[in-house]
Amino acid sequence: MDLIADTTLLVGLWRGQKWAAAFASANAGRSLGIPWVVMGEFWHGSLRAGHDPEKVREFLSIGIPIHDAQPAVPCYARICAALQTTKAWKEIGQNDLWIAATALAESKPLVTRNRRHFHRIDGLQLEVVGE
Repeated sequence: MDLIADTTLLVGLWRGQKWAAAFASANAGRSLGIPWVVMGEFWHGSLRAGHDPEKVREFLSIGIPIHDAQPAVPCYARICAALQTTKAWKEIGQNDLWIAATALAESKPLVTRNRRHFHRIDGLQLEVVGE
């Protein structure tokens, strides 16, 4: 696994947005890990929008599922401890903290459009796309 996907990347790919397609084309040889939290966020949005669950399941096969949260737990705790006394603590959602923790645990860059939240997390490698 070469990269970790944030939900923003999956949404861009699902919608066929130009920036996402360009990223996918430029990174065709790199594998994509999809954290359990990202899968949950994507499934939630897809079901709310009325998308066919079978098409969602098929789409999510573009990456390698990361179902085991255990390796991310210490990273999540470190991130939370570092941020809980800062303004960022109230601005970054818990799901984003888990996504960042997964990328840190896997020692892989996180691909996202959301620089605003993720840039505040020490040690997190970011590949910001679509800016």
